[in-house]
Amino acid sequence: MDVAISEDAGPVIKDSVHREIILLESKIHLVKSEIKQFEEKYNISSPEFQKKFEKGSLGDSQDYFEWWGLIKGLKALEENLDKAKAVITYW
Repeated sequence: MDVAISEDAGPVIKDSVHREIILLESKIHLVKSEIKQFEEKYNISSPEFQKKFEKGSLGDSQDYFEWWGLIKGLKALEENLDKAKAVITYW
């Protein structure tokens, strides 16, 4: 699907995508920092935690649900960042 964008709108759109990239990178940094705190608190890596949590072998601690949510959220943020960067590259 092709979309026609006027010449004067292009720079505004590109600027907006750049700002979104900066925001996504900032959010990713914050989420990674929160995940690291859980890894240090429970002395386990996130991939190992995720496997055990999803098997149900860790219990139902609120921390575990928060940690799992952060991992899932991080993946979504990273996917959105990749898409935004692809738009800039395509531009």
